[in-house]
Amino acid sequence: MRRSILALVSVAALIFGACGSSASPTPSTGGGGASPGAGGSAGAGGSPGVTSGTAVLSGWQSSPAEGNALTQTLLGFQSTYPNIKVDYQPVAGDYPTVMATNFASKSVPDVFYVDAAYASTWIKDGFLAPLDSYISSTGFDTSQFFPGYASIFKGTDGKTYGLPKDGNTIAMAYNTDLVTSVPKTMNDLITLAQSLKGKSGLKAPMCLNPGLDRGLAFLYAQGGSLLSDDGKTEQIDTPASKAAVQWYMDLFKNGLGQTNTQLGDGWCGEALGKGDVAIAFEGGWLKGAMDAFPKIKWQFAEMPTGTSGTKVTINYTAAYGIGVDSKNKDQAWVLMQYLTGPEGMAKWTEGGIAVPSRSDVAVPAGFEIIVKGADYAKPGSGFMPGYPDVQKAFGDEFLKQITDKKYDAGPVVDATKAKIDQVLASQ
Repeated sequence: MRRSILALVSVAALIFGACGSSASPTPSTGGGGASPGAGGSAGAGGSPGVTSGTAVLSGWQSSPAEGNALTQTLLGFQSTYPNIKVDYQPVAGDYPTVMATNFASKSVPDVFYVDAAYASTWIKDGFLAPLDSYISSTGFDTSQFFPGYASIFKGTDGKTYGLPKDGNTIAMAYNTDLVTSVPKTMNDLITLAQSLKGKSGLKAPMCLNPGLDRGLAFLYAQGGSLLSDDGKTEQIDTPASKAAVQWYMDLFKNGLGQTNTQLGDGWCGEALGKGDVAIAFEGGWLKGAMDAFPKIKWQFAEMPTGTSGTKVTINYTAAYGIGVDSKNKDQAWVLMQYLTGPEGMAKWTEGGIAVPSRSDVAVPAGFEIIVKGADYAKPGSGFMPGYPDVQKAFGDEFLKQITDKKYDAGPVVDATKAKIDQVLASQ
């Protein structure tokens, strides 16, 4: 079911009661838009003060808190740009699969979410329109985006195919009643975890993830890497990377950390909230989740520094994009520049469910450490084509090693190397 932004003015919350299905975009009803079915590069129109018509916005289904934040943001847009109507069409189910169908039929929304994990694939396949002409013609300031977020949505041609709508970094979350001295280095972390091992009430000192979605931060911290700096060759089987993978696996071997499944929890945030562990490694999404566990006092801290000698973590982000086959590109740009500009992003993030991807937007209370990490974070996904397959290769073998209690990093490195080599050879 579709909801016009006009309906939001009187019943704002109804927009998120929409049944998620991908309907055909509504063509522009006003001047200034691209011709229906126009493909190729986004044009140099989209003047915020002149363009009128409709922009179809789509993305994955939101939680109630996210829904309220988006509602308030869209109401702010409607107030600032009354000549543009927003037709919000949320997608239920598997978002990438639904969008693949839309791309194939050339029936895509005007503005839509682009997750970092598949951004490079969508860019390579020609699904996204470059935004550079819009950025230059309207003077939109992209210099304030954190580079680690913005770089994900650059094509190999140097063009911009998306603007990050928000971001997150991985930080160390700890129980303040149990951790009174915050570890600054990985050696400090091990010492602390050893002191917590067997402590009454704890199932394990730390909740750890066997996959790269958290493990990559430790791999980088310990001097390892997946790729060379130019992204052309694998680096997982270098001595430094092998040692880093083994170091991370030894945390499981020595009983300093367990997976959420081993702990009997749905995810590591739940493990921290239930008091099963004293430390977890999560992003800003943890903050809202911990509201369900008011008895646990906790805080974020930066990831400890490892043998690499520099602060490092990983980030996650998603962008707004415009499709090559989007029918209302000019209207889409007016909406996009608001959503990713200082005003719209401030409204979006002040709800406390997202973190700014721009350095010129105020940081919501409680997210200071998460945003601080954006200054030095490396991409946690989307930095190479086929990365989900690489993640699977690493995670499957890593989990097998700790489940079988073999704790040998060798097979993990071999499986990951083979998949990286395969992905790179296919480019």
